[in-house]
Amino acid sequence: MTTPDTSRSEGGPATPSQWFHRHEAIIPFALVLFAVAFNLYRLYPEVASSVLGGNDMVMHLLLANAVVEAITQGRNFTDPWQGSMGMGFPLTHYYQHLPHVALALVHVLTFRVIPLADMLQWSNYLLVSLFPVSIYWSLRRFGFDRIISAMGALVSSLATTNGLYGFDFRGYIFAGWGLYAQLWAMVLLPPALAMSYRTLREGRGYLWATMLLSATLMSHLLYGYMAFITLGILALVHPDQVSNPKAFAVAVWTNWRRLAILLLLVIVVTSYFLVLFFLDLDYLNRSVWADPARYDSYGHSVLLSSLVGGHLFDGFNRIPVLS
Repeated sequence: MTTPDTSRSEGGPATPSQWFHRHEAIIPFALVLFAVAFNLYRLYPEVASSVLGGNDMVMHLLLANAVVEAITQGRNFTDPWQGSMGMGFPLTHYYQHLPHVALALVHVLTFRVIPLADMLQWSNYLLVSLFPVSIYWSLRRFGFDRIISAMGALVSSLATTNGLYGFDFRGYIFAGWGLYAQLWAMVLLPPALAMSYRTLREGRGYLWATMLLSATLMSHLLYGYMAFITLGILALVHPDQVSNPKAFAVAVWTNWRRLAILLLLVIVVTSYFLVLFFLDLDYLNRSVWADPARYDSYGHSVLLSSLVGGHLFDGFNRIPVLS
């Protein structure tokens, strides 16, 4: 009987492979921690001053204030009247409002100790900085290993566009657009997709999938739409059944039935908003100052050329390394 030579592993220096396996659990944690720490450091000037950016953050502060007033006065805080814009308008009647309701509830429950504007700035700062955690957690739920998930988290904050209102910092910082509601949806979308995909594959976990999809939808309507379009595509992903057409068709049909159930559940949860939204859609108008591409897209030729050229993830001023 022979015994393995353990002299190298017991007394000698560890090989790179041995060192890697010993620290395999620490490396992903360190990568995600580095990504978050870098964001916190790089974006700290966003909260170093109490001055609110002169972008959409002003509107979000007004909406949050309107929700606070509705809560304290015992009115419907999901559909308050916003009276300081023009002659007044029920903006949350047509606009995603989960971020504002959540912010207002925390503000009221903490007895308004922290000014609402500061809470808005700090929540914006923390959500942008913690986005890599959302990516890591979601990739793990999709079934990727720790290293791949950590690398995804590491590069998640590097995306940049040429003013396309995407995932890059420009959409959320002081010198950017102030897309606070979209920021919530950006952080919620990956977990919503991950949990929903697991529901499609395993037929369980409807509660969490419904909650996350509903939260994504009520944080940003377009991101909720994007979530279901993406899930429709993911329902076709069955690499283990490709060699058997009949089994593949059955698996896809099962996924689509489960997706339909998810859609119905989300509609029920968000019906308090969706029903009134569509009933009163005639009173919703588009601003003449808004770029038509916001509603009608840029067209397939622009998007495909931008995708191939790397402009969707790396903008126009750097080498398309992320793409």
